[in-house]
Amino acid sequence: MKKRQCNIGGQAVLEGVMMRSQNSYAVAVRAPDGQIQVESERIKVSENMRRLSKIPVIRGIISFVSSMAMGIRTLNRAAEVYSSEMQDSPSKFEKWAAKKLKIDLMSVLVAVSMVLGVLLALGLFVVLPHLATEGIIRLMPNKPNTIVLNLIAGAIRIIIFICYILIIGRIKDIKRLFMYHGAEHKVVNCFESGLELTVDNAKKMSTKHDRCGTTFLFIIMVFSIIFFSFDVFSNNLWQRVLIRIAFIPLVAGLSYELLKLFAKYDNLFTRIMKYPGLLLQRLTTKEPDDDMLEVAIKAFDTVAELDGDPQKPTQKFMIYQSVEKAVKELADTMLPKNEAEIIYMHVLGAKTRGELYASGQISSTETDKAKKYAKQRLKGAPLQYVLNNACFYGYDFYVDQRALIPRFDTEHLAKAAIDLLKDKKGAEVLDLMTGSGCIAVTVAKNADCRMTATDISAQALEVAKINAQKHECDIEFLNGSLFKPVKNRKFDMIICNPPYIPSSDIPKLDKEVKDYEPLTALDGGADGLDFYRDIALKAADYLKEEGFLLLETGINQAQKVTEMLGENYETEIVYDLNNPPVARVIIARKKREVRE
Repeated sequence: MKKRQCNIGGQAVLEGVMMRSQNSYAVAVRAPDGQIQVESERIKVSENMRRLSKIPVIRGIISFVSSMAMGIRTLNRAAEVYSSEMQDSPSKFEKWAAKKLKIDLMSVLVAVSMVLGVLLALGLFVVLPHLATEGIIRLMPNKPNTIVLNLIAGAIRIIIFICYILIIGRIKDIKRLFMYHGAEHKVVNCFESGLELTVDNAKKMSTKHDRCGTTFLFIIMVFSIIFFSFDVFSNNLWQRVLIRIAFIPLVAGLSYELLKLFAKYDNLFTRIMKYPGLLLQRLTTKEPDDDMLEVAIKAFDTVAELDGDPQKPTQKFMIYQSVEKAVKELADTMLPKNEAEIIYMHVLGAKTRGELYASGQISSTETDKAKKYAKQRLKGAPLQYVLNNACFYGYDFYVDQRALIPRFDTEHLAKAAIDLLKDKKGAEVLDLMTGSGCIAVTVAKNADCRMTATDISAQALEVAKINAQKHECDIEFLNGSLFKPVKNRKFDMIICNPPYIPSSDIPKLDKEVKDYEPLTALDGGADGLDFYRDIALKAADYLKEEGFLLLETGINQAQKVTEMLGENYETEIVYDLNNPPVARVIIARKKREVRE
């Protein structure tokens, strides 16, 4: 008689359960705070793999390998949720490996642990039984035949397996793992019994199940005795060991077919065949508590919902850690601490470092976002472009590679303009070569003026418009070179921070400047003064009487630019805060006697 089956099965993980179907899987874990966290994912399988998965024996091999890989991965993920705050800080060697070799040492160690685990299993359940068998043979007066040899090795393997389970079952965490194993079986049994998935209904179910991995392993051990009875290499110990290792996938594939056959039917024969495996499950499953059943039901329901609705979004574990730990981890392995702090301030929306550390806990979603930014920064991208944010004059501005990143030195230019306009109402102001719009927006927010901003780059103007909208500033933006867009107009003030780096110095700039920022906003010609010449020649025609022309200049340029302005202006130089100070801003007032 056929039994009712579902296509969802699972395994126990640390403080949780993983449930899986052919199309998706979900891991539900009881976090330390008592809440159930769920991580789910759709299983993407190629068409060729789907076809192979329908072939008997081959599908068993695929299932055996994929189940091992997924089991290890989900065990590790569940452990992250349960013990994220208990993880140690990176060692000095981990930091060195991350910075110099660009590798996550913990990921490498996990991979090594997996390999060592497989080697230990092979040694414990393949090599050791045959070494023990070899020792027994030497004590016997006559060498037994192949079948007897396999019977002895198989019996020893089963004894080792049972002893292994009995020993690890005494560990507290493993005891709870076996309880979650029982919860997984109860929930699947409840569904297959046609009952509603509730804790009360699941409690009535058995902790044993026909398709359990424990039964599967027992079938593999028993079937291998029969399979290897025809072993032609039985005269040599190490040949026997190697041939058994090589044929593990095939034995697993054939055993999988037997497991499916025994689970599919319920009659006297299948009950007899399943009984030893079910008996062994008494060691690997324990009665769960209600909280564990709730976790298992959550995992099962999540898989059922994903399979029933292709549009349903998947989930990720929300793993929390302290902000201090997150910043330290990023600073130890990837970036300087001040940059790590700036990234996390951006992610959390904190305005100050004090506000950042007052945030307390940070989620895995937020740390993943921070690490993504850090990786872009490691490739050389300026931090401002990575975060699409630059601070200027106490305001946050949107920036990307379409416009130059606002510099602290330019704040002196903005401040000089604001100071001159503070007692003037409704002044007409022109910001030439506005770039990101940081000067235009800052002055507009701090002075009663009508602001016009121009730039030859239409792309840069797009960034400037974003910033004007962000800061709710009514600014007129015009596209064109220098004064062309404002022909026949006059202003009370003209502000400009033109490109002033000599062309020959461009290749010497830092990589993050020359490779990422727009060269048209940096290159000032052979001596860096090309734009100043044009401005000095034409600015007076666009200034009202006694209007102001404010220019930012580079190192050792202020005196030359002042000379270019000639007798048309009264000039004053503002120095920055560098050591030694640099003549950074020229304030030029159009003389009254200059007629328009």
